[in-house]
Amino acid sequence: MRRVLLSMMLVACGGPRAPRPSLQPPPAIADAGTSASADAGPVEEVPSLDAIAARGASEAPEMRIVLRVADATKPIDLPAADRDVCYRAIVASSRPVRARLEDATKAARGDAAPNATSLLVPPRGPACAKKGEVLRLVVDAETGTVARAVVFQSP
Repeated sequence: MRRVLLSMMLVACGGPRAPRPSLQPPPAIADAGTSASADAGPVEEVPSLDAIAARGASEAPEMRIVLRVADATKPIDLPAADRDVCYRAIVASSRPVRARLEDATKAARGDAAPNATSLLVPPRGPACAKKGEVLRLVVDAETGTVARAVVFQSP
């Protein structure tokens, strides 16, 4: 009796089926060389300022945030301090960029960060400034690149 019921259930349900092939065409693959904006990558792929700031706990420990920069493709003056301080920046971009901290004479403070889309500036440790001195974050990027940065300062 059980066999009969099982056979009837399989017949009624149609038994196991092979998946039907999709009749929809595969999505088109965009040509990477069609335009400059296609090369830059979507803005959504660049981490948010909050996501970049969250990296500070491990990349700039014991430092505090002094600037959040939505467009880091233009040079940004860091705030002049009332005492000697050190700075570090985290830069995220849609294309590889170079970044550095420099002083008023355009001399680099610390090493420049290499071409990448996620950078710690300077890569080997903070860049320090004397009381009243102004440093600048400079990001060298191609036109159409989206770059964001968060700057940290020693307490």
